Amino acid sequence: MSTPLELRGVRHSYGDVEVLHGVDLVLKPGEVTALLGPSGSGKTTLLAVAGGLLRPTSGHVSVFGEDIAGLRLDRVARRVAFILQAGSLIPYLTVEENLLARRVVAGYKITRADRARAADLLGAVDLAAKSHRHPDELSGGERQRACVAQALYTGAPVLLADEPTASLDRVRGRAVMRLLADHARNTSASVLIATHDERALDLVDRTRSIEDGRLLTP
Repeated sequence: MSTPLELRGVRHSYGDVEVLHGVDLVLKPGEVTALLGPSGSGKTTLLAVAGGLLRPTSGHVSVFGEDIAGLRLDRVARRVAFILQAGSLIPYLTVEENLLARRVVAGYKITRADRARAADLLGAVDLAAKSHRHPDELSGGERQRACVAQALYTGAPVLLADEPTASLDRVRGRAVMRLLADHARNTSASVLIATHDERALDLVDRTRSIEDGRLLTP
């Protein structure tokens, strides 16, 4: 079985400044990995390179055995989903429509089963009552939870989450971490969570620390 996501010798520079220094990382099916490090340590850049949003300056990133650099964007999107700090919600769509948007763009007719799955996920992030609201009608924490539901709805086998609990209180932050952990174990997805929130690390399978663009020895 091919490895869901693998980084080998990955370096990335912004101009003359190298921010990732020879990163090696392997994600396993059904496993949640927490990437720990302070702001500016390279967590967000590592996730962007891992998911194909940025090309590494050198080194290789592979998804299920295929070099991500050689994959079309739509093929990457079917395999890798993001939960981004900046959010990925389309402002003129409702929360429910944001979850369903990818299927619409792909040409599928939305079914009752599609809507039921969206409703289940929105219920799981405590947004069932706001499914028909637009993103600008939500609080920052609500938008963050909507982005979590949106990423889970894709069913992608690799999920990359950048500070998914940053705007959440302890109870809701722990609930989101549990949801991501359950998703990994129930679907054999690989989940990588970049965070400096250590309140729910008991729910992850392993932790890796990054400092100044270098992964520290486990």
